[in-house]
Amino acid sequence: MQRDIVEVNFLLPNGELKPHMALVVSNDELQEDDDVLYLALISSKNYLPKYTYPLKNEMLSKPLTKQSYVVCQIISGYTERDILKKCNRVSAVYFKEIVEKIKKSIF
Repeated sequence: MQRDIVEVNFLLPNGELKPHMALVVSNDELQEDDDVLYLALISSKNYLPKYTYPLKNEMLSKPLTKQSYVVCQIISGYTERDILKKCNRVSAVYFKEIVEKIKKSIF
């Protein structure tokens, strides 16, 4: 599931639950061992550009309908049951770049 873009009811910083796309950033072994997936929020809004990673169609298994960004500082834990649907997948090369951006944003 790592690198999948999924839709979940994402808990936003204001406490609201809202269906959103999110990128599975945790590895499959963690999911198997602990039944947890860590997801980075994806948004069409680029509020804090220094903490976002723009997604482009060439990075994905299929095109997006609008410009979207991985919000690298907003990551939450979910289970596979929380996933509403699988939407897309990020290529391995770009996924590594996104992970580096998440590390830089958080740590």
